[in-house]
Amino acid sequence: MLFAKGKGSNMQELLLAHARLVIQCVDSFNGMIDALCMLDFERARKFEDAVDRYETEADNVHKDAVTQICKGSFFGYMREDLLQMMEMVDSVADSAKEAARSLMWRKVPEQILTKFLNDTAMNYVKESARTARALLPVLESLSMKRDIVIEKVRVVEHLEESADVLKNKLFQELYSKADEYDTLTVLQLKEFIDLTDNIADKAEDASDIILIMLAKGYS
Repeated sequence: MLFAKGKGSNMQELLLAHARLVIQCVDSFNGMIDALCMLDFERARKFEDAVDRYETEADNVHKDAVTQICKGSFFGYMREDLLQMMEMVDSVADSAKEAARSLMWRKVPEQILTKFLNDTAMNYVKESARTARALLPVLESLSMKRDIVIEKVRVVEHLEESADVLKNKLFQELYSKADEYDTLTVLQLKEFIDLTDNIADKAEDASDIILIMLAKGYS
């Protein structure tokens, strides 16, 4: 196990508190896309505000955790890995905020938005969010046996691969209809797909660091 009772459990709780805020940020992003799919722009803006709020809260918890890790000596042997892992988790929220802004800061014509947010796009967003949510069980397992941790990490990897398949399909659909959209809109939607991809990618990156920590013998 990476974290035992005592100071280890306190650090684990801090990581979990941070991750829960990150997941709330991602869930708000998911809700925003659902609202846009229904062309409910007022509701979408409320979700966008929630994305910003949770991202800020997560960032504050992240900064506090970094300060504790840097000041303390208990985790000196894995300090660098812990900091890198937390940075990746925090980047999940950053990616959700950036993806939300990519659709909200320039209004996509309603006809195009409805066409773009089809089943593939909606499933892509949901699978990316599921990948981020799968980080929580990984962090919860850090006080358990290494086999359990590895099992939870594999779930994150599987979900990220599933999201990646949907991403590629969505790109194919976008480019096959590119002549129906103006160039700026195509670029905007491409950016949205890429930024949403970062949600799942950063979640997997965080879980990969945990595997590295196990491989170094911290368990």
